Order: sequence, then structure tokens, then C-alpha cells
Amino acid sequence: MPETADPSGAPPAARVIAIDGPAACGKSTVVRLLAARLGALSFSSGLVYRAVTWLALERGLDPADPSAVGRVLAATPVEIAERSGVLRVLVAGRDPGDALHGTRVTEAIHWIADDAGLRAALLPLQRRLPPRRVVAEGRDLGTVVFPDAAVKVFLTASLEERARRRHAELSGRLGERISLDVVAEQLRRRDDNDANRAVAPLRPAPDARVVDTTDRTPEEVVEEIVEWVPPSWRAPDRNPPGGRPRGGR
Repeated sequence: MPETADPSGAPPAARVIAIDGPAACGKSTVVRLLAARLGALSFSSGLVYRAVTWLALERGLDPADPSAVGRVLAATPVEIAERSGVLRVLVAGRDPGDALHGTRVTEAIHWIADDAGLRAALLPLQRRLPPRRVVAEGRDLGTVVFPDAAVKVFLTASLEERARRRHAELSGRLGERISLDVVAEQLRRRDDNDANRAVAPLRPAPDARVVDTTDRTPEEVVEEIVEWVPPSWRAPDRNPPGGRPRGGR
């Protein structure tokens, strides 16, 4: 299925700001704030892999069996849909919600993300965004999914800071009881998987701007990124979230 046509005629990638980086580097918060600042939609490409991982686990499949996962994926509708200005991934019309972010999915997602066949099958879905401006986060947006994105940013942070942030999310919003040391080890393993997989490894695009968020607030990072946004994004979006035009700044 082709990407959704843009009535303005702009290339799909020109409607995307791509923000990549490792787990818990601050991408989600920065993307949410930046999208609100620009009157754009926000999206996490990682939700695609998390949704497929969740689907496999819910169906009792072994995520390490790409053939079985591929068969279920081919038979199950998975789509990207807007929900209150945020692009969500629906599985058979259902939004799994916070279940996508728990340890159960996080511990198994590498089986899906590391498989070349599944990544190739999911690439068209990641590109199938509405004809609106989108601020998206992921691991390979600037290198693979949207190599011609309007802006490419690669966020990073120290492992200690990322573990602290992830632990706070798990113990707070998700209500999981897990030690900080375990979270740090999970992130180490995830970093190793992401950086060393054979297909679409985690790395900055050659033309991406690298920003270390360790000692910076999300608001400070957003202010820096806004300065890199092209002039075309300053004009009101023809199809803003909620249907009302909004200015870029």
C-alpha cells in the first residue's frame, strides 16, 4: 500500500521531523513537546514493533519464531491512526495502550526488531502516515524510514541517566516493581542489540544533529531543535490536529 498522498504535493519525507536515539534518551517527551509547539502530529515508530511483539505474546507465539509471527501479522490488521493529535498503532482495531511499554514487551521486542524479514514487512506501515506534519521518534528514521526527512536529530544520554528515567516510568506510570540495576542491565542489552544488529543498526544519520540530553531539560532540547525547523513549517498546516490551522512558532 503506498504512502498517503499529500494534497499540498509535498514529498512525504518533507512532512517529517525524524528524531532517533537509544531507549530512554528523552525522545518521547521531546517529540510530544515539539509536535505541540509546531502544531504537528507526534508518532513513535517503535510502537509498530511493540505492537507486533504484543500481538505475538497475546497469541501465545514465540517472538523468536519470525515465520510464525509473520503469518499472524499477515492475517491481522495493523494500522496507524490518529487519537487526539497522537498517532497510535491499532491491532485489529484495538489500541493496546500502556501494555506496549511494559517489561513483558520490552524484553521480547528485540526478536521482532532484529529480524530483517519482519522489518521489511513493517517498513511500508511506518511510512504510511497521514498527509500532515509529523514529529516522529525511532531508532532508524533518519537512516532508513525517512532518509529525506526535513530535519534529522539524534538524541543521546548517559546510561545512568537513561536508566533513572526508565525506572521512574516503570515504577510510576506503569506500576512495575523493578530495581534500578535491572533496568540498567536491560538498557545495556537493548543498546547492544540495537547497535549491532545486521539490519538498520542504531546510529546517527550522516546529516543528523546529535544532542546529548543528559543534563538538559526537554524544553531546552526543544528550543534548540526549533531553530533547525525549515521555514515551510512556520506556515499554518493545512491539516492540523483537530482541524484548525496553527502557526509554527
